[in-house]
Amino acid sequence: MTTALAIFLLCFMTQSADCAFVPAAHVTEYVPEFGGINCADPCDRTAYMEPIFYGLTAACGLGIPYGTRVYIETVGWRTCMDHGGAIDDDEVDVAVLPADYLQFGISGNHDVVWVMPPED
Repeated sequence: MTTALAIFLLCFMTQSADCAFVPAAHVTEYVPEFGGINCADPCDRTAYMEPIFYGLTAACGLGIPYGTRVYIETVGWRTCMDHGGAIDDDEVDVAVLPADYLQFGISGNHDVVWVMPPED
């Protein structure tokens, strides 16, 4: 059993949050300093005008609520702090430093667990 599946089962069994398990989700990485289709210059803020934190910030599809915690198998925990217009709801784009781009094998298919924030 993968760590992602174990986290999903724990979340589901305890009903502590709204969770979804996405096997082999498409995961990519982006470098804010490189700019992008939805980035203003300088590209140092999320769609919600929050600062980007490397190792924490992820861009998710528009259907994934802001603040959703994401566990990515072999990558770790990230938080949906940004939305990308070209990202589907079963994808996640992880912010990385320029020196780390394409170094850690983040891009590819990974088991993913979405842990949605509670509704107000």
